[in-house]
Amino acid sequence: MAGRDFVEQRRGRIVEYVNRNARADVGELAAIAEVTEATIRRDLLALEEQGLIHRAHGGALRREQASFWQTTLLRDRMDMHREEKTRIGEMVARLVHDGESIMIDAGSTTLQAAVSLGERKNLLVVTNAPDIARLMVEVDDNKVILTGGELARETRSLVGSAAEASLRQYRVDKAIIGASGIIPGEGCFAAIPQEAEIKRLMSLSAAETIVVCDSSKIGARALCFFCDLRRVGRLVTDRGITPAAREEMMQLGVEVFAV
Repeated sequence: MAGRDFVEQRRGRIVEYVNRNARADVGELAAIAEVTEATIRRDLLALEEQGLIHRAHGGALRREQASFWQTTLLRDRMDMHREEKTRIGEMVARLVHDGESIMIDAGSTTLQAAVSLGERKNLLVVTNAPDIARLMVEVDDNKVILTGGELARETRSLVGSAAEASLRQYRVDKAIIGASGIIPGEGCFAAIPQEAEIKRLMSLSAAETIVVCDSSKIGARALCFFCDLRRVGRLVTDRGITPAAREEMMQLGVEVFAV
């Protein structure tokens, strides 16, 4: 197991280096990893099979991800990275205190956060997610404000001009927002324009923005930019985040919780 962990760590460093520099040759990767060039070639073959890099003559190229613009059904996303989302939700509950006002948008990770937020009391919750509103209103002393808007079938979220107008009325302590993608040098992304606008307004309406997502979203780019990382106070993700991505976000002032 220790040997396998060492190999995975080395390959993780290779991917980080290639992503940071756009390309790398076998010789420099061998020097950095302190292994033979033959070992690096085997690593590059394995990483290409995993879709993490492109092999090129004498080295490797960064694999650019397409900007995705579609989302899956909420019920399907709930089954993806379930354990990681549970831990993320539990961490979010520790970052929210009794008596605070929060905004929380629709999504599989934010829904799991809402489950854990059942531990908190006397919250004022503004949300565009009927499923989250239902959970929050079950807690004694909570006040729940559900935006108006069109109910999107796939994501179970309220979107559109009525939802946006509702959000513009309020100012809260914290916004808890999911992301379809995060590029450390660029910002946070959503797949759908209407949902991106909801996320943007929630961030602007809050004293602090907390972004929640599993680590598979970090390094991914979706269609719609909604928030610069300098607006994000905290990111809650899982332990799969790479050291390079974590360091880059911390340099931008983001407090990163990898759980």
